[in-house]
Amino acid sequence: MLLTIDVGNTNMVFGLFQGAQLLHHWRMASRLDSTADELGVFLDIAARRAGLTLSRGLEGVIIGSVAPPLTESLIRMSRSWLHVEPWIMHVDLIPDMPVRVKQPHRVGADRLLNAYAARARFGAPVIALDFGTATKFDVVGPDGAFLGGAIAPGFRTAADALVRRTALLPRVDLTAPPAAIGDDTVPAMQSGIVLGYVSLVEGLLARIKAALGHHPVPVVATGGLVDAILPHTQAIDHHAPHLTLEGLRLIYENQSSSHPSPNV
Repeated sequence: MLLTIDVGNTNMVFGLFQGAQLLHHWRMASRLDSTADELGVFLDIAARRAGLTLSRGLEGVIIGSVAPPLTESLIRMSRSWLHVEPWIMHVDLIPDMPVRVKQPHRVGADRLLNAYAARARFGAPVIALDFGTATKFDVVGPDGAFLGGAIAPGFRTAADALVRRTALLPRVDLTAPPAAIGDDTVPAMQSGIVLGYVSLVEGLLARIKAALGHHPVPVVATGGLVDAILPHTQAIDHHAPHLTLEGLRLIYENQSSSHPSPNV
């Protein structure tokens, strides 16, 4: 079995694979002060509830992280609780997908993983769209290279900022109102946040596709907030809730077949 760990700014997700099959996945908040033992206890309890003992039969661990303090804790957890030296995702682990940006080593691991997994599943060109703390549009060009993309505030992030910076606006559910013209404060905010965000997504996708030229470009969406957007747009072709975990699995399989030790 392979344990994949996707560490985001808000949550981290643990995914357990048997071959290409995702057997289980568990989510916890990304607390930067989490210790190795706290992470180990969480994972141990989650696995035991699923009838598993992770320290038995675990082939490997691979971590993709945008939170360095948590990365260090997870490395220690993997060594002490799972007795496995983990792989740490970085751009040099994907030699079969050129990364054509000015500073490849500064691209977030999650962006590369989503692009890599989207290309593996849907071919190239393709756009991976990740709805999280930030909304990321990651673009694979017609030749299969990662070209970069666009990053916008996540719409929960934007909504929270709006509430914090205003005296009278309340926190609202991220659901679409009955109409674009809100007849009260709450539906007006929901129109601006949810429907406005749909327009942001559709507008950026149209511009990115135009920049790619005359190619059919599938759009695959993932991320914890995607369900709030999907019912309101036709611009997203596929929903892949575990795209980042899939990217980690593919990278691990690619590298473990040619390198006997982690962190090449």
